[in-house]
Amino acid sequence: MGIFRGIRRRRILKDHLLPADTWRWLVEDHPILSGLRKDELESLRALSTVFIHEKQFEGADGLELDPSMREVIAVQACLPILNLGMEWYDNWKTVVVVPDVFVEEHTSFDAAGVVHEWDEDNSGESWDSGPVLLSWKDVEASGWGDGYNVIIHEAAHRLDQQDGEVNGRPSLHPGMDPREWSTVFAAAFQDLTRKAGRRKRGLSIDPYAVENDGEFFAVTSEYFFEQPSVLAREYAEVYRLLSAFYRQDPRRRIHAP
Repeated sequence: MGIFRGIRRRRILKDHLLPADTWRWLVEDHPILSGLRKDELESLRALSTVFIHEKQFEGADGLELDPSMREVIAVQACLPILNLGMEWYDNWKTVVVVPDVFVEEHTSFDAAGVVHEWDEDNSGESWDSGPVLLSWKDVEASGWGDGYNVIIHEAAHRLDQQDGEVNGRPSLHPGMDPREWSTVFAAAFQDLTRKAGRRKRGLSIDPYAVENDGEFFAVTSEYFFEQPSVLAREYAEVYRLLSAFYRQDPRRRIHAP
């Protein structure tokens, strides 16, 4: 961290640290934060405060953002980087929030050169050098421990982009083997693809994960924080590697007395 950035962040924490009553509400209102130790909660509070003051928040399509909406987004966005640091979000400058799901237009060409166009409802989007777009309706549906979290999903895409491309493998820490990561995630991806091909309902992991490698990393990151026991049961090696990358063990803390 640069000297001037460090000075600025210390000033932010001194003058603008999230108030105790606000922080208590945020923690109590998000079950995925249960089990965090006191020191972890203090770190998350600091990260969330810095996130709010360093990132630009914009409402769109008639949505007016109030402070509590920024706080809800910030605390969940900062959970994945709890033990990584805010520098991992240097490529994330702006958060744009719309009221509801938005329509994304797609165009593709088949082997015969025929153009196919279709619209798809979307709850979040992350651009390489642009903002992260979030649906407030889906933000409100996140953080409850049911496996769905649009904020963590898009945050995972940002982390994935650290090495310049979205390929399902973020910049790994020293000592983590890229070949092991690729082998483990490829095997889990293929297994879920087979299961999704046989049935669309009753899957433990959202089949949207098999859209591509990047979506697999983002979806399994959602489950890692939202339903860690489900991910560990279905794909124990994926859970182990995500635990090494995020430097967290949500399954342990959720089941801690």
